[in-house]
Amino acid sequence: MTQFTRNRQLKLYNFIRLMSFLGVIASVLFLIVKVENLLVASLLAFVISYLLGPFVNSLERLGINRLLAVSFTFIGVSALLGVVVSSFLPLIANQLGLLKAEFPKYAEGLTQLIAESEQRFGDMAGSYFAIDFSEQVEAALSPWTTALFEDLPGFITKSVTTLLLAPFIAFFMIKDGKVFSRNLLNLVPNSIFETTLSLYHQINDQMGHFVRARLLEAVFVGVLTWAGLVIIDFPYATILALFAALTNLIPYVGPIIGAIPALAISIINGDTTFGLFLVSGVYFTVQLIDAAFIIPLVVAKIVDLHPITVVVSIIAGAQVLGVVGMLISIPVASILKVTFTSVYKHLTDYRSI
Repeated sequence: MTQFTRNRQLKLYNFIRLMSFLGVIASVLFLIVKVENLLVASLLAFVISYLLGPFVNSLERLGINRLLAVSFTFIGVSALLGVVVSSFLPLIANQLGLLKAEFPKYAEGLTQLIAESEQRFGDMAGSYFAIDFSEQVEAALSPWTTALFEDLPGFITKSVTTLLLAPFIAFFMIKDGKVFSRNLLNLVPNSIFETTLSLYHQINDQMGHFVRARLLEAVFVGVLTWAGLVIIDFPYATILALFAALTNLIPYVGPIIGAIPALAISIINGDTTFGLFLVSGVYFTVQLIDAAFIIPLVVAKIVDLHPITVVVSIIAGAQVLGVVGMLISIPVASILKVTFTSVYKHLTDYRSI
């Protein structure tokens, strides 16, 4: 066999390995996106694995079998979550019941508030601009109310599948993730193996730090918001704090979205200017603490993206996958940036040889 023939066979072999590697990744992504409930379950599984993985690794370094380490970690966390949920679930259920009873009042007040704002804007703008959102809002609130309260049990039942599937996937991701990654990386051709391995570790480390930091930040924001609303004796403090914690995961626009329900409730309830100032002060103080202490100490420099890139990524994520897309837009943008940077560096280094 000539050297030329051996080189051609080697190139063909490397090409097959590369296509197999890319094919496996593409197939997994296709299944995650197309199979119902699998996308959310997989995202939750990744979050769980990044949260619990370090504990499992610590137990394994102590000499405990990895299967036992994963099992002990999941049992301990499940017990802790059971205690927390059983403690707060009655309070949340009670506040949801009160909100359901008073929701028609808030819907009517919101419609009236928008109508008054339209009238004031019309008086200032004259005949140049004509807006009429109140009727559209009123028409949209009725089905939204039905979806929020009457369809809530069905939504919870449907979500049980996702909530059960996510820990199941996370268990095996933590237990067999290293083996799967090793087998997948074995498909990579030798010419790009070091670059791919380095890229894998960069993405894995960055995403792990990002997930843990963002969730820790959301917990801080939720607890501080709850404490502030309780201190000023504001209704639905627990529900509003949970909402603020979840929306805070969306950069820039999340904190604004999280404050809107509380401000709307305060205005519709006819609170005084001082009362509205107190509610605004709670959210402003929480975001000030978040920006001054939590983000610099916990989140800063984990994902090095320009603000414009962040905003564009959020908009693109919202267009493609809605709320889920907004939540995952920043990690995806970060992965793409790291990937393109590594590929570009590999290509330029290769050509300079």
